[in-house]
Amino acid sequence: IETAIEAAYNEYPALITRCDAFSDKLYCDAVRAGGVQYAEMLSLAYRQAISAHKCVVDTEGQVLFISKECFSNGCAATVDVSYPSIPLFLLYNPELVRGMLRPIYKFAASDGWKFDYAPHDAGRYPLVTGQRYGRAKDMVLESELLHEGQMPVEECGNMIIMEANLAIAEKNADYAMSHIDVLEGWCKYLIKYGDDPENQLCTDDFAGHLAHNCNLSLKAIMGLQGMSMIMKMLGDEEKSAYYREEAVKMAENWKQTAVNDDGTTRLAFDRPDSYSMKYNMVWDKVWNSGLFGQEFMDAEIADNMKHFNEYGMPLDSRADYTKSDWLVWTASMSSSKEIFEEFIAPLWKAYNDSPSRVPMTDWYDTVSGKWVSFRHRTVQGGLFMRVLMNK
Repeated sequence: IETAIEAAYNEYPALITRCDAFSDKLYCDAVRAGGVQYAEMLSLAYRQAISAHKCVVDTEGQVLFISKECFSNGCAATVDVSYPSIPLFLLYNPELVRGMLRPIYKFAASDGWKFDYAPHDAGRYPLVTGQRYGRAKDMVLESELLHEGQMPVEECGNMIIMEANLAIAEKNADYAMSHIDVLEGWCKYLIKYGDDPENQLCTDDFAGHLAHNCNLSLKAIMGLQGMSMIMKMLGDEEKSAYYREEAVKMAENWKQTAVNDDGTTRLAFDRPDSYSMKYNMVWDKVWNSGLFGQEFMDAEIADNMKHFNEYGMPLDSRADYTKSDWLVWTASMSSSKEIFEEFIAPLWKAYNDSPSRVPMTDWYDTVSGKWVSFRHRTVQGGLFMRVLMNK
């Protein structure tokens, strides 16, 4: 330990110079993308999003970047926790995104996984030994995995979208190719069930099961679009066209069934006059895929602002609480920096005013500004979405 301390002392001047330079770059990137308040929130989120992971290598010497579900159930390598966190890592170190995907692919290929859709997690921190969520006996590895406790459309869409973004960031789809049969199997599931999802959980599982979830259907649509892009990068024009056609067909149906009489969009297909954040639509703008387009998003943003409380827009019409990552993703669909800044200003105000002095929460009440639950979680990497979009 004395040798380690001496090495750290000697390396400090060079390392702190690099740290300061990166901190300045991050802040400037954020100011350009979304203003000073946005930059302050990203500076706060950066270390938290990283430190709630553990970086290790597997038996083949490959990087694993294992998330921990802080302040919930401690699940490790959770797909729908990785999904919101990726904007930060796509920006600054895409290999860490691959490190999130590896344990899920490995578990999905094992005898421990019996379903034709993607798993939710690969263990309970610190043991990455098989999915713990959705067991017959809560979190007990030896008990049966139940379909009723899974997030089929959610996790299939998440894995494909993450894989597509990794391919874009690295300008090749070689890693996707090494799992192409699995990815196509998950696409098959989305085509069959994603248009109008059955009663199942999504990543907002704290809000309970929901059938006909409009936002979950958006995830299926964007997953199929992501697969089209992967296939195009692999040179398979026929399959690229097929998945694009399926995405377009599903998007057109969505526009017909998710819209209220006044032109706004619903929480669920069978719930007129309800509303929700359509944060999964953000990839249509990031990828410039033209499935919904800016005019549609502008109308959605304008309606969203009608539902604001003092500390921002609720997640949906069921409750006053919201999620910081999804709020920023929704705001990122706006057509101007000014509208984006207006949308995220109440989020900054919530962190500044909140009487709940806890590590940066992603789940809080938009009326009181108080923490509801969740804190120091990796999902705050999602706040980097607007910077990613700019890049």
